[in-house]
Amino acid sequence: MGKKVLKIGQITDLHIGEDESLVQGIDVRSNFLAAYNSESMKDLDLLVLSGDLANENAEPGAYSYISEILKDSKVPVCVIPGNHDNVEVMEKFFDLKGKVHDGKCYYRFEMDGRSVFFLDSANGTVSSEQLSWLEKEAAKVDGEVLLFVHHPPCHCDHKFMDLRYSMKNIDEVQATLSKIKNLKHIFVGHYHFESTVEIENQTVHVTPSTQMQIDPNKSVFCLSSAAPGWRVIQWGENFLETKVYFSQTP
Repeated sequence: MGKKVLKIGQITDLHIGEDESLVQGIDVRSNFLAAYNSESMKDLDLLVLSGDLANENAEPGAYSYISEILKDSKVPVCVIPGNHDNVEVMEKFFDLKGKVHDGKCYYRFEMDGRSVFFLDSANGTVSSEQLSWLEKEAAKVDGEVLLFVHHPPCHCDHKFMDLRYSMKNIDEVQATLSKIKNLKHIFVGHYHFESTVEIENQTVHVTPSTQMQIDPNKSVFCLSSAAPGWRVIQWGENFLETKVYFSQTP
């Protein structure tokens, strides 16, 4: 395993629309740029976009805009779909060669001798094929691995999202995750708020959206903030620290 401390940035739930029009009254493109260009995201080793890149229905204009922004990125960029994305459309704008299997986008990314895994939960589940693959591949790695997936593999004490939009096969997913002893940290989005949840011997880090935040204390949809949030991870050998940042953009 490499000894360098790797810096990983996570941006999730961008909800970029087809054009520059506001999305639910929010300038989501400006919010995305606030995260992407943040001082906290300088000198990354990897950037992860963890789903819901497009707003509602895999708008090609969203992917075109994001890919244009990222084309000059000096670091690798890993993307996975969320429930508002479509892998077939994403493939036209992002390099997903070798990462899509039977319509699902899941893969292993190697960096400085360490492995980061990505799963596809776009339909609200993680397929049994993906879970078997993850268990087998993670077993081949001597050191700690990280996992990114759009949906949290657990409930998160968010009254609105837990009730309506939680992962559909949580029990199946947790059963597999509990077997992977070198997986300690799981990074997700989808819930539009910040949280940390412990399951078995693993920590699920819920990263806020760059679009907007949803009030977790109400069982009906209620906007809590239109300020974008994002995450930075510092990952070393037997060492991980992570911090969430929020822009002051109204």
